[in-house]
Order: sequence, then C-alpha cells, then structure tokens
Amino acid sequence: MTGAYEFTCQYGSTHDLHARLNQLGGWQWRIGDSHWYGDYVACVPFAGVRIRICDFPAKAGNEYRYQADVKRVKDCKTAMEVIDEAFRKVLAQVPAHSVQEIEWFD
Repeated sequence: MTGAYEFTCQYGSTHDLHARLNQLGGWQWRIGDSHWYGDYVACVPFAGVRIRICDFPAKAGNEYRYQADVKRVKDCKTAMEVIDEAFRKVLAQVPAHSVQEIEWFD
C-alpha cells in the first residue's frame, strides 16, 4: 500500500468537504494550511496516524478529484491495512467514488 489516494466526489471546496466529513461523525477533521499544498483537511483517526486531503481538487466532469495521503509515525501500532479499510469506509460515506491508490506525493 502506498499510503496515498485519489478519489472523486461532489464537493468542490475544501470547506464543504470538511463540513461533510465532520457531519459523518466518528473522526474529527480540521482545516490546516501548508505552504506547499495550500489548504487541506486532516484528522488523526488512530494514535500515530495522520490523514490529509489536499486542496486543489481537479474538475472531473461535474465532480472534483482530490488527493489524500496517510502518514504514520515510526512506532505506530495500527497496521496500514486497518487504516486503509477505515479510510475507504469514510470515503464511501461522503460519498466518494473512483478511490484508488496513487504514488506517494509528500
């Protein structure tokens, strides 16, 4: 697993996607800002794990394509398979589709 994803959804702004993710309950998402990636939405779903969804969604028909990455600290106890399954379940509830692994970009 690469720890990086691409997905498509109806939300065209980071703020709208942030609101939807928090509406789902469960994980607590926050908006951050990066010099390299601009605004992003991030959460800490498990101890030692950070999921970040970067701004700059690409238009895909009437929807938007986002990229996300997962960062684990060195001594993280949560297996990448568990993180992957949980993140895909959250994306399905957005709803997002065309979820696929991509090359790591951080």
